[in-house]
Amino acid sequence: MKTLAVVNEKGGVGKTTIVAHGGWFFSEQPPTGLGLRVLLIDLDQQANLTSTMRSHLAPTPAINLFAKTTRVTPIGPLTVLQSTRHLQGVEKHANDSIRQTFADSIRAMDSDYDLCIIDTPPSLATRTLSAILACDAVISPIASGDYSIDGVNNLRRAMHGVAQHYNRTPPEFLGLLPSIFDRRSKYDRHKLEFIAQHFGQLFFPGIVAKRDSYVRAASERIPVWQMHGMPAKEAGLEICAVFDAVAQKMQLRPLVRDTALLGGAA
Repeated sequence: MKTLAVVNEKGGVGKTTIVAHGGWFFSEQPPTGLGLRVLLIDLDQQANLTSTMRSHLAPTPAINLFAKTTRVTPIGPLTVLQSTRHLQGVEKHANDSIRQTFADSIRAMDSDYDLCIIDTPPSLATRTLSAILACDAVISPIASGDYSIDGVNNLRRAMHGVAQHYNRTPPEFLGLLPSIFDRRSKYDRHKLEFIAQHFGQLFFPGIVAKRDSYVRAASERIPVWQMHGMPAKEAGLEICAVFDAVAQKMQLRPLVRDTALLGGAA
């Protein structure tokens, strides 16, 4: 199983939109997705992912992964471990053992899933550090706000600090993913150019623009590419391109190909 953590210490940068659509994309059969067995973990106490993905919730909440090494059986192609109000209690008992237990729980499910995506809270506290310890790769959605951009170096320091403390190889940093950007805004276009100039080597090859279609998709609890209308179609093409790039970087491959869906292609 490969594990991806979606991290930014600032809220409101589109983490949950990316995690939810990643779950849908990677678990769907080709040609839309990769047909993988996907596990989503909601570590954010706001529980927006839990609300959006309520039809895929496992009976085991995410907090159980911190208490003891826990293995959760898939409930289908897409399984979600929900956030609960008790998650904030993890921060009160922060220690090396709790973070390691979470990582051990992830490893215990290696044979049950092909991909795990973790939605982290808007802070570099214990839950986020646990996700960094457990993951193979990190992607960081970044909005146009200065505070979001300033957090990049904090994240990179945290990744290397966790790796050094636990004597492991740092997770691969897939890059900064511009998110919640308004293409019509001169300010946002300027910020996008700024990020490209100053963090060019860390720039992810994709963008998730500010679109009403993503808000509607979350409220309707379906992926944006299943919605009607040209704006939703454009959003679907945009975000699927992001996950195609993630799949390449993490070397994820389709497990099942339905030749009928692919028009009889071999």
